Amino acid sequence: MTHDLLVLALAGFAAGFAIAMPVGAIAVLILREGMVRGVRYGLAAGAGAASVDLLYCTLAVALGATLSDAIEGALPTLALVSGLVIIGIGVFQLVAAIRAHAESTQEVVAGSKLAVYWRFVALTALNPATIVYFLALSAVVTTVTTSVAGPIVFVACTALASLIWQSALAVVGGLVGANVSERAVRTLGLVAACAIIALGVVAVVAAATRL
Repeated sequence: MTHDLLVLALAGFAAGFAIAMPVGAIAVLILREGMVRGVRYGLAAGAGAASVDLLYCTLAVALGATLSDAIEGALPTLALVSGLVIIGIGVFQLVAAIRAHAESTQEVVAGSKLAVYWRFVALTALNPATIVYFLALSAVVTTVTTSVAGPIVFVACTALASLIWQSALAVVGGLVGANVSERAVRTLGLVAACAIIALGVVAVVAAATRL
């Protein structure tokens, strides 16, 4: 039994890092939050993203095939909406970054750390790839063990791995923002906003081909 739980713990850590580590729009946004507003705001953003990974992993393990059948038809539409939202965020941030760059002032971003947390919860929840990924992994739990503790261990380790990675992005963003000039931060903000728009466009094109 202990061996089975250890295997599930390792599988959970691997799953959490695998879903969190690819550089996508959310990762760029967390880095940018850390650069522009500091580590604490970046950590709030990372916690929001990790919370959704926790929720989706829990749903996938608890509902499995039932949830997969229920959302399958809506996935292309969700992907399209997600891409459009990402593009909108990128455009908004690009305009703000251009204005700050032109005026040689620090970019002003409104909202408390709690607001940042909920914003990233909403953004991450729009990504259908996250729940599809966890649905594919949900079979691992029932295959490895029938213990009641098995799903809890898997979900907890997955969420912890995701939180560790998202927090690392926030810290990196904060360190970059604190150790380079304001002009460099403004330039990085422009680059990050363009990257977010590009990622959104790719998501929209990919979703449109599936509709």
